[in-house]
Amino acid sequence: MKQTLIYLSTAIALAAGSAVYAQDTAGETPKATTEDTAQKPAPVTDEQFPVADENQEPQPGQLYARETHGDWQVHCVKAAPDAPEGTKESCGLYQLLNDEQGVDVAEINLRRLPKGGKAAAGVDFASPLGSLLTAQVVMRVDSGKAKRYPYNWCERLGCFARFGLTHAEIKNMKKGVKATFTIAAISDPKKPINLKMSLKGFTAAWNALGEQ
Repeated sequence: MKQTLIYLSTAIALAAGSAVYAQDTAGETPKATTEDTAQKPAPVTDEQFPVADENQEPQPGQLYARETHGDWQVHCVKAAPDAPEGTKESCGLYQLLNDEQGVDVAEINLRRLPKGGKAAAGVDFASPLGSLLTAQVVMRVDSGKAKRYPYNWCERLGCFARFGLTHAEIKNMKKGVKATFTIAAISDPKKPINLKMSLKGFTAAWNALGEQ
């Protein structure tokens, strides 16, 4: 998976409003599954996207990696000059997800949502084109209950699932060791791909986002 996809999906996640995530957690919790079927999807294509030079001050609208905590990076977009007063940047958490052979397959972007809603965090999960959309995305923290989330859209760079995480789920992630995502591919839907998401450094990274 190319670095430009990483920053594009980060930008999509940071640009999303809190309402779309709140809708995903409204009502009943999505049905869970204990396993899913998959095989590695086809790789995504490369694309150009504005990324700040590591040796230069980021310009308005540019993405940059602000800090790292364990296996999590804090990615930010510098605010434009006409942004509301006091708004300097919009930030979220990022991690690249590998399959059991260590191959880069997917990525997750997580942003903190304002207080008062059912969703504590909004998630954008990105996987390559060739993902089997009907199999959806299955997430499990350690040995806890697995939950299934639908894909929302696909574009040239890949397919995206957008969903919210409750305060209880964020609390479990802070105490956890790893999470597992399972996806499927249209090329061979009977062989699973399990993607590991490390929770090392998650609490510090979450706290670095501050209150919304």
